[in-house]
Amino acid sequence: MTRWILKCTACGEERIFEAAFNLRLFGGKMYLYCRKCKANREHLILGCEEGGEECLSAGVDVID
Repeated sequence: MTRWILKCTACGEERIFEAAFNLRLFGGKMYLYCRKCKANREHLILGCEEGGEECLSAGVDVID
């Protein structure tokens, strides 16, 4: 699991989101429920918490 840092574009609250896939494939933004706004809001994908190698790769991990 990779721990990603996300930031709500509405209120600015940052959160950690654990995912088993590369969030960079979403183009830098994704919609999640914000606990502070109490609604689904757009979040910016700031990067990995670890800053490891899986954070740097932007390629697709699935073979077509």
